[in-house]
Amino acid sequence: MAPWLLYFLAGQIVWANTRTHAQRRWHRHLLKHCPELIKQDSGVDLTYNELARLVMRKQFSRERFSELAAGCISEILFDIVQQGTLHFQTSRKLLVYQTSPRDAAKFPCISLQHLPVWEQAQQDWKMWKQANLIDILPNQAPTIKQPQKLQEHTSSATFRALTGLLDGQQTLRDLELRVKQPLTPLTLSILPHIRNNFIRMVAIDKLDDQAASAHGSSSAYQTVGVSRQTTNTSSHEVSLNSSVKPSGNSPTVLYIDDSPADSQAMGQIVQTAGYRYVNIADPLQALPQLLEVKPELIFLDLVMPIANGYELCAQIRRISAFRDIPIVIVTNNDGISDRVRAKVVGASGFMGKPIRQTRVLKVLKKYMQNNKNTAPTFQQQSQLSPSV
Repeated sequence: MAPWLLYFLAGQIVWANTRTHAQRRWHRHLLKHCPELIKQDSGVDLTYNELARLVMRKQFSRERFSELAAGCISEILFDIVQQGTLHFQTSRKLLVYQTSPRDAAKFPCISLQHLPVWEQAQQDWKMWKQANLIDILPNQAPTIKQPQKLQEHTSSATFRALTGLLDGQQTLRDLELRVKQPLTPLTLSILPHIRNNFIRMVAIDKLDDQAASAHGSSSAYQTVGVSRQTTNTSSHEVSLNSSVKPSGNSPTVLYIDDSPADSQAMGQIVQTAGYRYVNIADPLQALPQLLEVKPELIFLDLVMPIANGYELCAQIRRISAFRDIPIVIVTNNDGISDRVRAKVVGASGFMGKPIRQTRVLKVLKKYMQNNKNTAPTFQQQSQLSPSV
C-alpha cells in the first residue's frame, strides 16, 4: 500500500498525493476543471508546481486552481477512508500516520480558496458505503471476463456499450468522467455483473499513452455514445395546470419513461391529484437523479432503450435508500412470467398501459395514503373525471 501524503498550510489541507495513479488523477481533473488548457496546446507545463506559480503571478485563477486541487484531494481522502476501512476489517488495526514539519518559506504548496473538501469526501464515502460498494476500488479498471455470459444477461445495446467501455485500461473514475455519470450510480449499473464474475476489476499502475500527454488528445475521456443525446428535458419537473396545486411539502411521484406523451398523461393525473411530479426520460440518468429527487413512489416503464425496466429496478433496489420505496412497473405486458420477473427484481406492483386516471389513482391510493405529507384526500380525488 503506497503511502498518502497530505499537505497542510496554516491548518488547512492544501494538497494530497500518492505515487499510485498520481499522473492519471491530475490529468483527469485537468480535463474536468480546466479542459481548455489541454485543448488549446498553450505550451504551458501543466504540472501542479507550474500552475501554482501562475496563480502566484496572477496569470491563472486561484478559484480554478482550487477546484482542480480540491478534486484531487477529495479522491485521496476517499481512498484513505476506504483503505482504512478494509485494513481494519482484515487486520483489526488502524492506519498509522507521522508528521513532518516543513519550513514555510520552502513549502511547495499554495493556499486554496475555502472549499468543503473533507465534507465532499465524507459524502462520497457515505453514498459508496450505502450502496454496498466498500470492496470495490474506484482506482481499479473493469474488464469483461466472460463476454458470452455477459451477453446472455444484458440487452444487445447494453452489451455493445459495455464492450466499448470496459477495456481494462480505464478506472471507474476515468469512466465516470468519460460517460459523465456520478461514480456510485455508474458502478451500481455494472455491479451485478461484477458479483457474477462476468466483469472483473483489475489494478492498473500506468497512465495509457493517449492520456499521458498533457498536450495530446483527450479523446480517452470524451463522452461516448452510450446513451441518447441528453437535453434539458431528460429529467424535469412537470408543471401543469390543475385544479389541485401541489404544495411545497407534497410527496414526490417519479416516472421513468422516455415517451413524452405518456409522461404528459402521467403528469396531468399525478399533479391534479395534488402530488409533485418528476419525469426522467433517460434511463441512464435515473440513478443520479433519484438520489437528488428522493421520490416517495416510482413508476417505471418496462421498455426503454439501453436499460429495460427490470434491469433498472434491480439497480434501484441495490441502493439502501430505495429498498422500501414502492416501484410500480408500467407495461403492456401483463403475463404471469412478467409479474414473476418483476417480483424477483424487487418491483412492488404492475400497472397496465395505456395511462389511465383510474389506474394511476388506484396505485396512488395503495402506496401513498399512509404518507403523512400527502396533500390531497382521496375523497377529493374521486371527484375527478374518470378519463384523461
